Amino acid sequence: MQDAPPRNSQEVNRYGEVDIRWLVAGRLCVLSLVLLGASIQSTFATDSSSTLLVGVSWAMAGFFLFSALSAWWLRAHAPTRLFTAVQISADLLLITLLIYATGGPVSPFLFLYLPLVMAVALLMSRRAALTFSGIATALYSAVALSLLRGIIPPGDPSIPITSPSGGMGLQLLGLFSGMVLIAIATSFLKRQVVSTYALAEQSKRDLQKRDLEQRALMNGLQDGVVMLSVDGAITLVNQAARELLRLGNGDLTGKTLNDVLGPEHRELKTTKLSYSEPIAAKDIEFTPPGTERPVKLRFLSTPLFDDVGLNTGAMLIFQDVTDLRTIEEQLRVQERLAQLLAAKDPDSSRAQSKLRNFVGESPVMQKVFGLIDRIAASEATVLISGESGTGKELVAKAIHFGSAHSKGPFVPVNCGAIPENLIESELFGHKKGSFTGADQDAAGLFRTADNGTLFLDEIGELPLQMQAKLLRALQEKKVRPVGGDRDLPVNVRVITATNRNLRREIDQGNFREDLYYRLNVINVQLPPLRERKEDVPLLVNSILRALVKDRKIPIVPPATMKLLLDYSYPGNVRELENILERALVLGGEAILPEHLPDTVRESSAAISKPETHIIVDEGIDLPANLDSILANIERKYLEAALIKTKGAKKKAADLLGINFRSFRYRLQKFGISDDGEDSTPN
Repeated sequence: MQDAPPRNSQEVNRYGEVDIRWLVAGRLCVLSLVLLGASIQSTFATDSSSTLLVGVSWAMAGFFLFSALSAWWLRAHAPTRLFTAVQISADLLLITLLIYATGGPVSPFLFLYLPLVMAVALLMSRRAALTFSGIATALYSAVALSLLRGIIPPGDPSIPITSPSGGMGLQLLGLFSGMVLIAIATSFLKRQVVSTYALAEQSKRDLQKRDLEQRALMNGLQDGVVMLSVDGAITLVNQAARELLRLGNGDLTGKTLNDVLGPEHRELKTTKLSYSEPIAAKDIEFTPPGTERPVKLRFLSTPLFDDVGLNTGAMLIFQDVTDLRTIEEQLRVQERLAQLLAAKDPDSSRAQSKLRNFVGESPVMQKVFGLIDRIAASEATVLISGESGTGKELVAKAIHFGSAHSKGPFVPVNCGAIPENLIESELFGHKKGSFTGADQDAAGLFRTADNGTLFLDEIGELPLQMQAKLLRALQEKKVRPVGGDRDLPVNVRVITATNRNLRREIDQGNFREDLYYRLNVINVQLPPLRERKEDVPLLVNSILRALVKDRKIPIVPPATMKLLLDYSYPGNVRELENILERALVLGGEAILPEHLPDTVRESSAAISKPETHIIVDEGIDLPANLDSILANIERKYLEAALIKTKGAKKKAADLLGINFRSFRYRLQKFGISDDGEDSTPN
């Protein structure tokens, strides 16, 4: 968004910080021009003009001194509005004196007012430029009329003072009109340049943000990832790849794998890579540089494409298979790689057409659309994760309507809204007389959704006893009604959703681990609205269209949209719908800032940037060896974690938030005792 102009005269004029120096330089050019004219005049000076030359000399000396002081002040201070106004006033006086000295109404230097008007429009504002045009016209008319009527003596008696052809009125009108046109045109061009600059800066920030997000995603992977351009140059290396291949912490951008690994590692030669076809996973033995013990790596390659389908390089993935990984680690890696590859699918935008009332053009939502498009045709169970109000039910409906079950019913159920003693009956049905109040048979939601989709929202609220029965129903595709004596087959696709962290619920004993793996075959993670603010304008338009139906969509001015973009939306899209519905009732044809809730307006005024915590040793004197300082800090944390866990390395790695392989590498790096085994019993 464009920065607001400074309102205090002491604030920096962002777009005039350099231009004000050109204003001072321009004055020096005018002074030099006057000096040249005075020098020529002095050559042919008469007694009558000597007084004029003396006056011009003193005036020039004063203006040269003023310009020198201005340049000296600018070396140590940023220009302010007051400083700019003083400089422009000085130039106005200088030009008027020059016109007076060269004949007033017959002076050839009237054009000097025009570039000064342009400078006012650039450095200040259109209003200031128009005001300046009026002041300059009035000042010039006072000087010219005084000369014509003999009120003041002419600056140079040798120049005859005559009224311009057409009269003073037409000359003043032409001068004022020219300055006004220059002021308007310059202001328009300034707005265009500032707007273009702001858009370019925003695009630059967006690119930087996407690059940081991509690097954060890469560094979050436990497998090594190396991205190459079409000519084999490295464009990105994640932390896991640096540790697996012993690549160090230096900048590898632009180098090849041969450069950083050496020619002896022929199995990784970049010349053998295919950039148009994927390379299937294969196991290789690799001896990292500086080591003697080989490790087993699983190596695969996948091509990368841009938005128009052109090949941009390849992504190499390295998995350490020296030690077998747990099922949980494998699932997490596959899920993250699926998210990464989904972002490179050039056809992912087509999935958006299958989402009803679900809009979004942000990169993170395009990944979600692409993932939905691929999983809709499968029969796998899907777990949709995300905060409340992010649209989990809409995603479930999109998967249903894109699947082979689309002709069947879509049955949603909120697991947290059904009483615990009735949830089995609601899901599986019951027989007449099976419990008090069961006066007739009930089919249950599983059988109601037969040949369709059953959407179990808030699956984390399901009681443990019911979780075991649900797991059995999913595995056997059969249900037994309460009070029944036989199982009934069902053909149902089950989609679940939760706003809880089910991994944490498993650790706390609130959710069955086997059910989690059965439900989490494919995971769709919905981002909160605060992480995809670029979709807010699209959502506002879509929601307002749905609310007004056939009526005219109300106007949302930029001030209102800015407040909506700045808000954090703890309730996500559902909260945005409530905010717009309230504003529509209060605003009618236009939704103004005062129609928004106080929480939205106050949030925009109180946006705070996240703090960055930096470890600083006040006792260190500079210059210092930063690598040594950071290494000492890292070593202390490693030793403290080992002491706290009494030598249990796996627990120590968990305390530090790193994987066990990375922990062992750091122990070897600092020479901390590592016997290759963990003291934690299996």
